[in-house]
Amino acid sequence: MPAELTETTKTIGIVAEYNPFHNGHLFQINQIKKLIPNAVIISVMSGNLVQRGEFALFSKYERAGMAVLNGVDAVLELPPIWSCAPANIFAFASVYILHSLQIIDLICFGSECGDLELLNFAAEKTCSVEFNVKLNKYIKAHKNLSYPQNVAHAFLDLYGDEKADIHSIFTGSNNILAVEYLKALKKLDSRIIPMTIKRSGRDYNTVSASYIRDYLLTNKGRPNELEEMKKYMPENSYNILADLTKSEKFADINNISSAVISYITRLDVKEISRYAGTGGGEEYRIKKAVENSFDYNSLIQNLEAKHGTSSSVRRMILNIFFGITREMQKQPPLYTNLLAANQKGRDFLNTIRKKSQIQIITKPASNDKYKNNIDMFIDNVYKLSLFNRDSEINAIKEKPYIY
Repeated sequence: MPAELTETTKTIGIVAEYNPFHNGHLFQINQIKKLIPNAVIISVMSGNLVQRGEFALFSKYERAGMAVLNGVDAVLELPPIWSCAPANIFAFASVYILHSLQIIDLICFGSECGDLELLNFAAEKTCSVEFNVKLNKYIKAHKNLSYPQNVAHAFLDLYGDEKADIHSIFTGSNNILAVEYLKALKKLDSRIIPMTIKRSGRDYNTVSASYIRDYLLTNKGRPNELEEMKKYMPENSYNILADLTKSEKFADINNISSAVISYITRLDVKEISRYAGTGGGEEYRIKKAVENSFDYNSLIQNLEAKHGTSSSVRRMILNIFFGITREMQKQPPLYTNLLAANQKGRDFLNTIRKKSQIQIITKPASNDKYKNNIDMFIDNVYKLSLFNRDSEINAIKEKPYIY
C-alpha cells in the first residue's frame, strides 16, 4: 500500500471511456481491489462522444453496465461538452466531477510509464512560465508539427538533462492524460491522492479498445468472427458486445455523414469560427473541405494536415455539428448523470448527496439541466448513427442501469 494510503482510504475514482470494457480495464479494477479490498469504486466515463472525437461504439448505458458488472460500483457521465475535448479540458472536467463529490480519497489512472514521480515532474514543469514561453516559441518555429509534438520537443529541450527517461513521457496517450489529471488536482488544490498503474501488454491478453473497435467494424458483416474478441474481454463484457453486435446496436458516425456535411455546408466562416477547436484560419479550410467532401471519412482526410492530428480534426467537426463552443468548455460541469450502479454504489451516492458540490442526475426526464442542454440532442442524434435503430426510445426516457 502506498505510504499516503491508510486503512481509512475508502473511495477510489477512475476516469475512463470503456469503449468497450476489456481486460486492461479489468486489470486496473482488480489491482485496486487487491490494494484496498473494501473500497467504493466510482468511475467518471465519457458519454456518447469520446475524447478521440468519435461516437462511442456502444451507448453510454451499455458501456457503464459492462463496468459495473466487472467491479465498478457506480458510473457517472462526463457530459459531451467536455468528453469531446483536448486532453487538458477532458482531464480537468473529469477530475472536477470527482473532486466535487467531496469524498473521493484516491484517483487511479493508467500510464505507459507507471512512474508517478516522473508524471508529477512533468505536471509541475508544464505549468511553469518557463515552459510555456518555450512552447510558444516552438509552436511559432515548427508550424509543421502538431501541438503534442511541439509540447514533447519543448519539454525535452528544457528538462531532458534533469530526468534520463523524460523523453518517453509525452509519447503515450495515457501518459499525456495522466499529466493532465495531476495538473487538474493541483489546480483544484484537491485532497484526492493520485496513483498510477502501468499499462499491461499482451501478456495479460490485453489489446487496446481501438483494436476491438476496428476489428468489430471491419467484421460487422461476419458476426461469427467475433469469437476472436473473447480472449481480450471479460466474459460478461464479451456477451454484451456479441448481443449488441448481432442485433446491430452499435454506432458509426459514417451512418450520418450526409447530415454532418449538409449542416456544416450551410454555415459561413464566421459561424464556423465560433466553435471549439476552430480559429487561426481553420474555418476557411473547413468551409472549403466540406464543400468538396461527400462522406465523413473523406471530410476528415481532406482536413488533416501536418500540424493537425486526426483526433483534433474529428473533435472540431463534432463541435461544429453539435454547437459546442469554446465558452462552454471553459466552464466546469455543474452536473453529472448516473449511468449505472450496483447496490453498494447506490448506497454510497445516497450518503453523499447533501455533501456533493455537483448535481447527480438520476432521472433525465425530470431534470431541466439535461432537457435544456445539448446533451439530449447529442444522445438522440447518436441513436441515428446506430446500424439498427429499431425499438430505440427518446434519450429523455432512458434510465440508469441498476444491478
